Amino acid sequence: MNKKVTVTRKIPADDFSPHDKASMVEMMATESLTRANLLNKLLDTRRDIDDECGYPKVLTTAQYKFMYDREGVATRVVNLFPEESWSEDPEIIENEESDDSDFEKAWKEVERERKIFSYMMKIDRLSGIGRFGVLLLGMNDGKKLSEPVDGIDEKGEKTGTAALELLYLRVFDESLVRIKTTEKDASNPRFGQPTSYSITFETISTNRDNEGEAIQSTSQEQLVHWSRVIHIADNRESSEIYGVPRMQTLYNRLYDIRKIAGGSGEMFWKGGFPGYSFEMDPQSRVMTPDEKTELTTTLASWMNGLQRYITTQGIKVNSLNPQVADPKAHIDVQLEIIAIALGVPKRIFMGSEQAKLASSKDTESWNKRIAKRQKKYVSPYIIRPIIDRLIAFGVLPEVKKYDIEWHDLDTPSDMDKAEVFNKRMEAYSKYIGGGVDALIPEEIFFKMIVGLNADEIKEIMDAAEKREKEMEGEDEELRAKYEEEDAKAMDDEAKRQKRIQAKLDADERAAQ
Repeated sequence: MNKKVTVTRKIPADDFSPHDKASMVEMMATESLTRANLLNKLLDTRRDIDDECGYPKVLTTAQYKFMYDREGVATRVVNLFPEESWSEDPEIIENEESDDSDFEKAWKEVERERKIFSYMMKIDRLSGIGRFGVLLLGMNDGKKLSEPVDGIDEKGEKTGTAALELLYLRVFDESLVRIKTTEKDASNPRFGQPTSYSITFETISTNRDNEGEAIQSTSQEQLVHWSRVIHIADNRESSEIYGVPRMQTLYNRLYDIRKIAGGSGEMFWKGGFPGYSFEMDPQSRVMTPDEKTELTTTLASWMNGLQRYITTQGIKVNSLNPQVADPKAHIDVQLEIIAIALGVPKRIFMGSEQAKLASSKDTESWNKRIAKRQKKYVSPYIIRPIIDRLIAFGVLPEVKKYDIEWHDLDTPSDMDKAEVFNKRMEAYSKYIGGGVDALIPEEIFFKMIVGLNADEIKEIMDAAEKREKEMEGEDEELRAKYEEEDAKAMDDEAKRQKRIQAKLDADERAAQ
């Protein structure tokens, strides 16, 4: 009796050649594709919409990266929330009641030298291309990147033994990073989180030869310990390591925009130039091979070059009507769907010029959403992990507590303040000039029409009363001054009349 025996040998991942690894990835992708096809058939037995529309079944990091690099709308989808969230840098404050503390001074110095906020914004953007991104902290500890940094243990807790300096920062999206190993100990607070990464570093070298200077880009993978890395993942759901790529739910729409925009260019190139049909005279003789070659060359020069004439004999050339359609309406539909899916007013999604025309309600709700993202995601998942790691490494002094304060997005700009001021002045002028104050008392006008609160109304009324008393005092002073001047003038006139009369009397006596 023959017995079948199966022997399974576990082969280390490093034993696989690049070709073997590529084959395995392709095989897994094919299996996923088969499952996706089966699921689609179960959901819709009539037809496969993805196949009909040409949508990819499985999305890879390389596809996300390609779309981000080549399609402007995809870039906008990924960068929109980070750019709006980092429109102004936050303030890192230890104590609001005193001047800059040692911690605040140290932070400002490190931020000024290393531009940390700039790297925070960059990793916020790049981490949304794929499922995550990493920020590499370059420390002056003299160790290899694969070795842990002093100041933090394997549980992620601060040991307080480091006093290092931050040399540089580097950001990497998922296309350049592979999670090599993860924490397997369920009793470790970092259970399931990465313990080492394989990061691809790209270097640029310049070579000179007889033909001149050539720039070459080379890549090299390095093993990096988790303590040197800040792991950033947006849109986290069931996983704390992998987030949902920002393009995932919109990929089909981005794919459609790419088809419509690319198709419109191709349509104009082919349809804008009218087609031609060549009709042979049935009574003419058959063209020789040389004549056919000459006609083909002439037509090629006419269609592709600057030659604007052709010579034919026994051939009638008929022009076909060009067909060109405007793709604007189709692209607008896709943009509206994208804006709805993102929860962004379309004018704001379209950019700064369009955003200026957005309604105050749209702007207000958008500002609330950005403020929520700043406080619920950017502060706890990007800024605090970086600052806490710098404190653990001794780059920043240790403090019990520090706060992250963002600028109020609803604070009116100087232009908004000027516009409000002009409208109020116009209302005040009409109120006084139109005699409305006889019908509506000042306090009611300020409260119900202008919308001022009780303290503001009281301040205005007190200032008006004070000004009225000052004007009355000024009137009294002017009246007294005028009376004094009038009395002096009358006295001077009386003295002048007296001198004139004395002179007349003297002249009369002299005449006698």
